[in-house]
Amino acid sequence: MSNILEKKFFYLFIILQPILDLLTSFMSRNMDLPLTIGIIARSLFMVYMFMYALFVYRPQGRIYKYSRWILIGIGVYIITFLGYTLLSKDTSIITEIKGVIKLFYFPIVLTGVFILNEKDSLEISNNFLMYLLLGYTGVIFIATITGTYFRSYNEYLYGLGTVGWFFAANEIGSIIAILTPFTIINIIENKLNIVNIISIILCILSSLYMGTKVPFIGFIGSLGILMVYIIFTYIFTKIKKISTSLNYKKISIYVITIGIVFCGLFYKSPVYKNLMFNYGHIVHKIVQFIEGPKDENPATKPMDPNEEVVVVEPEEQEPEINMHINQDDLVGSLLSNRTAVAEEIKNIYKKSSIVEKLVGLGHVIEIKLGISTDKTIEMDQLDIFYRHGIVGTILYFGQLIMLIGVIIKSLFRNARYLLDLDIITCMIAIFLGIAIAFSSGHVLTAPAVSIFIILSIIKLYNKVVEGN
Repeated sequence: MSNILEKKFFYLFIILQPILDLLTSFMSRNMDLPLTIGIIARSLFMVYMFMYALFVYRPQGRIYKYSRWILIGIGVYIITFLGYTLLSKDTSIITEIKGVIKLFYFPIVLTGVFILNEKDSLEISNNFLMYLLLGYTGVIFIATITGTYFRSYNEYLYGLGTVGWFFAANEIGSIIAILTPFTIINIIENKLNIVNIISIILCILSSLYMGTKVPFIGFIGSLGILMVYIIFTYIFTKIKKISTSLNYKKISIYVITIGIVFCGLFYKSPVYKNLMFNYGHIVHKIVQFIEGPKDENPATKPMDPNEEVVVVEPEEQEPEINMHINQDDLVGSLLSNRTAVAEEIKNIYKKSSIVEKLVGLGHVIEIKLGISTDKTIEMDQLDIFYRHGIVGTILYFGQLIMLIGVIIKSLFRNARYLLDLDIITCMIAIFLGIAIAFSSGHVLTAPAVSIFIILSIIKLYNKVVEGN
């Protein structure tokens, strides 16, 4: 088994991610099957990682021992959870197994890859991650210009945008958002060539033309955080007279140019039309609030006897808005009213038994007598907690918290790492991934997306802790 899990096998699996997502889309759209090639391949990879971490390679460092104990705990918990669900609930065990695989893919694979990385220090370059993103954005571009694409919002008539030949716009959008920082940095750190130019252009087009918020906000976040970082470090190094290898002039030119291109295309893009349709009313209210009351109030302004009076019907005064969005609740609107679903499941959790509070409600939740649903909240931290309870949540986040703690400790020991653009890029990607997970979901609980968070964490660990 150790030969199977060498670096080449790991790299091959990562390279196949866009292909797995394309095959999954084809099967989901054309075949009525309980399992897709993506679920099968990723499930097998997860099992291999689990076995590898426990039985194949067992480094003796304290952090690796803790990692294995966390993995054992997850294994025991999953068996207990499935056993309890099977014995106490009248639900589909297949649905529960699929839910467990999708949700616990992240901590199991993170632990397995972390231990594999100890044996064969994994080399995850910005160029490698850029090519992965190019695989996704290239497919979206080709499908769109040939007119063979699928819409990002298949269920709603008001949503514009293209997801190419892929299936889930929310997952593909999250992948693009997480990989965007590496693509931006790659073009900054290397000489201009046709591949780098095409990569950043397709990245911009996909972020705008998918029509969804996540890749759009991810691109703005990447560019914005990078610009703030450059300004801050430039001032800091000048004040402290610290030498650095950062070429501030070059970075600024690239960031500003990319920003101008992005803004130039924004106003003609599907994401602009979707944002104005869904949130234009809220934006209008915010602008009115900032501007304050106007002096020329029609009710108080003296009437000019020569001025022609035009009567406007009430329905003509309001701009066209999306009635699915709660216009009076900004947070609820931005989260697509996920908070309403969360509140309902929260009340069910409060009324649940002690055992359910510990092991979770499961992936099929009974809302009313005889009425159940497997609909997720689409906020990963809440889906993890309510579906797998206190015990499952502690085990789920154990490895992630431990690795982040070790990385932060190393950063405190050597603050000069914060002047390394590669390290900052990893931190931006991880921050964006976790922020998306906690607000829009489909990141930590989606195997197709969470693998890219894992790559970012391992890359950052190697840079900061191992010094590679």
